[in-house]
Amino acid sequence: MKRTESTRTGHFSNIGRWLALLSFVVLVLGVTGCSSNNKGKIEGTKWSSNAGTVKGQPIPAGALRLEFTSDGKLTYNAGPMTFTGTYSLGGGDTVTFHLNQDLAGRKTHPEKISISGTTLTMTDGDGTSISFSKVN
Repeated sequence: MKRTESTRTGHFSNIGRWLALLSFVVLVLGVTGCSSNNKGKIEGTKWSSNAGTVKGQPIPAGALRLEFTSDGKLTYNAGPMTFTGTYSLGGGDTVTFHLNQDLAGRKTHPEKISISGTTLTMTDGDGTSISFSKVN
């Protein structure tokens, strides 16, 4: 019996070490490797879409508009429709829209957003991409 108890104790000790190591790795990644590329660039900005094509359909300039307030609120105008909610900055280029109503059957939309100067490029999960110009 002593051997079984000793083996169990050793097993639980190893699990504890692995959990401590995993916690440390998650903490390090959270602090260093997962910062947003959009922090300080997107807050308090307004954007208007450039002319383009989305899924084979032409989109005229200004058909889509985005507003990101400094307190985390979002307004997304798509033609005559207005979607409101909040946004959160994720790691890298990820910005997640948390809408108050469904858009394409869901309220949560993680988007890849890249900002370079006065141009914002938004890429959906299916690879659809459209660019926007900053509005003063």
